[in-house]
This record gives sequence, structure tokens and C-alpha cells, in this order.
Amino acid sequence: MFKVIMFVCKKETLSTEEFIARWQLHSEKVSQFRTVLNIKAYTKTFPSKPEHSPSTDRKTLPFVFDAMGELWYENKEEFVNARNSIAGKQALTALKADEETFVDLTRSVMWLGQEEVVW
Repeated sequence: MFKVIMFVCKKETLSTEEFIARWQLHSEKVSQFRTVLNIKAYTKTFPSKPEHSPSTDRKTLPFVFDAMGELWYENKEEFVNARNSIAGKQALTALKADEETFVDLTRSVMWLGQEEVVW
């Protein structure tokens, strides 16, 4: 699978609850475009509150993002083809405009890659 993973920072003007509510509405918009964009799966992950996070016994940097989103595609070609189509470009324009209302894109990170299933 080819994946787009985004580590998301919310707009500082939004509370966590407002951010989650806005992302839920955005997810409904993404679902409307899933066929046009060839999306096979879409997931969101929200970090556990520090007091509820078990120790991993690793000295890693703290997670400074408000959430993580993943879009899954059958392969890179389907991802590229969808984005290059007229309908795909229109969908992406609409989705980005919506994201800009609740996501701080200047502090968020987008990562594209090929997933390798180990087991």
C-alpha cells in the first residue's frame, strides 16, 4: 500500500474539542471524494493523554502534534493518477481549503511512503 501520513497541528485558536469536531466534518468531506481520489482507507489517531500513556522505556522526543491522519492507496500510481485528474484536482482544492480552517499547515508534517508489511 502507498500511504500519506500527516502529523497534524490544530489551529491555536481552537480547543481540542473544537479541532476534533472540525476534523470529523472534514472526514465526511474526504469520504465524499474517496472514489475520485482512489482512497482505499482513511484513519485518524489521537494521542493518549500523558497520564494515560504507558511507558515504552524509550528516550524519544515528545509527540508535539494534535493528531495523525493516514490515507491509504492501492499503489503510488493510483495516488498520482487521482491527483492529476480534473475531478481529483477539484476535490483536493476543496479539501485543502477546508483543512486550512482548522489545521495549522505551517506546523504540520506530511509524509508519503510505501508501506512494507512485516507480518
